[in-house]
Amino acid sequence: LLYARFYNAPELDQVLLTIGLVFVFIAACTFFWGPLNVQLAVPEALSGRIDFGFRQFPAYRCFIVAVGIAMIVGLWYGLERTRIGAQIRAAVDNRRMAQSVGVNVDLLFTLTFALGSGLAAVGGALGTEIVGLTPFYAIDYLVFFLIVVSVGGQGSLKGAFIAALALGIIDTAAKYYRPDWSAFVIFALTIAALLWRPRGLFGSRG
Repeated sequence: LLYARFYNAPELDQVLLTIGLVFVFIAACTFFWGPLNVQLAVPEALSGRIDFGFRQFPAYRCFIVAVGIAMIVGLWYGLERTRIGAQIRAAVDNRRMAQSVGVNVDLLFTLTFALGSGLAAVGGALGTEIVGLTPFYAIDYLVFFLIVVSVGGQGSLKGAFIAALALGIIDTAAKYYRPDWSAFVIFALTIAALLWRPRGLFGSRG
């Protein structure tokens, strides 16, 4: 109802709409449920630990890893090995040409956006057990999402996956070994990566 009207608008208009909606939902959630952190209980089957022989890991985190792998494999297969994936890639590369061969680009983009929103909701729901849930959940982690897309390269699924994995490992390691430097490290590496490859590590050189 909202985003479809902005497909042909400049990127800045789309970003402003997104951020505006985020603040609207933050205010609504705060009004109805309050600003305090809410910890969610995981199912009993995922509350224990799994022994891999060399080390034990929380079952819930193993579940998150498995879901993440399934999602990335499913996205890769859908984009690279299916007809609709070919249509999406064609529409992103050359919208007018895709329309000229009969692709309903507006419907395609709407469905793609709906899928992306659903996957974002799944990721957000799975992460609440680790980081807790507040009305500011989305805005608190928005900068990390932007870093992943910027460093990986816009439109690159492989780039987003590798950037998310690398930045997550680096950020966690920095917080573990040098917590006083952790906030600086992730942004310094992001700046360095974008100075080296302004379009992202796997983005088009254009």
